[in-house]
Amino acid sequence: MEVDPRISEHARILVEHSAKVREGDRVVIQIGDYGRELATEVYKESAKRGASPLIVMVPSEALRGYYEATPEEYLQIFPGHYYELVKASDVVIHILSEENTRYLSSIDPRRIIVRSLATKRIADERLKKRWCVTQFPTPAQAQEAEMSLREYEDFVYSAVLRDWEKETEEMNRLRQAMNKTDTVQLIGDKTDLTMAIGGRSAVISDGTHNLPGGEVFIAPLEDSVDGEVFFDLPAVRYGKEVQGIRLKFAKGEIVDYSATKNEDLLGAMINTDEGSRRLGELGIGTNRGINRFTKNILFDEKMAGTIHLALGNAYKECGGTNESAIHWDMIKTMKTGKILMEGEAIQENGKFKWEE
Repeated sequence: MEVDPRISEHARILVEHSAKVREGDRVVIQIGDYGRELATEVYKESAKRGASPLIVMVPSEALRGYYEATPEEYLQIFPGHYYELVKASDVVIHILSEENTRYLSSIDPRRIIVRSLATKRIADERLKKRWCVTQFPTPAQAQEAEMSLREYEDFVYSAVLRDWEKETEEMNRLRQAMNKTDTVQLIGDKTDLTMAIGGRSAVISDGTHNLPGGEVFIAPLEDSVDGEVFFDLPAVRYGKEVQGIRLKFAKGEIVDYSATKNEDLLGAMINTDEGSRRLGELGIGTNRGINRFTKNILFDEKMAGTIHLALGNAYKECGGTNESAIHWDMIKTMKTGKILMEGEAIQENGKFKWEE
């Protein structure tokens, strides 16, 4: 059967641009329920370059079954064999492709958190590799986005198949501005939040670790965040939507929170560990190919005219020191707000000052 040429191009970008696969590389390609077409093309593209690819499939129902069947005391068993696989690899490509986006919605989130803490070493090891997370269009994700599958495919490829060299040039303007800034202030609906970023390094998401890319992110100083923020878009975790999130910070730490839906999940996440009460990331979306909210964080956090804040673990390339078993992004639209850097509006109502 003939492969959609967009899938082949998606694979080429993953192998050539994102992971920079080369001769001798050991490549792990992880998929869920779908995505075999993309995984196959990645496999072939990797093999052309002299790499040794391996496809690992983790069905969503198998993972759900694990959480349903495993006694509490066994959730903390460390999967050393999987750790050794990741450790021995040079490249890890994760293709999101679940057939049901809500497959974990009835699982107690505390069980998932316990498992996340137990396997944190694997997540940390993966970050040492050339890694990338991407999305294969599935009926479930199309349904979440309230699109037909064909419409969703067009949406995904409009965000993924871009001129990443040109995108990088445009994002570099924002990166340079952030690297010259000590204080950022976010002003918007029920929001007035300040944080310090001086001395930290802004990083461009140019399709390397996330495909699609399209954001510039940085790690705030851990004790600097003060004020309140309201997230008008829901934050999705473990198949559940947390809506109407309000967070209040003092000296970098969450001192009060609320949500209009699934507040118990919000509380459980905030109280995961010491680091989960602080911000690990401020990100600013730039991808104009993403023009609507789809309940998929891989795309939504890159949407132009938005910012996102992540509770928990900070990326080391930003110079952040906050550590946590979680990294949970929450998105706010800024089309009626301002992003101030050193008191000057660098973005107002969703448009950067250098945009026409």
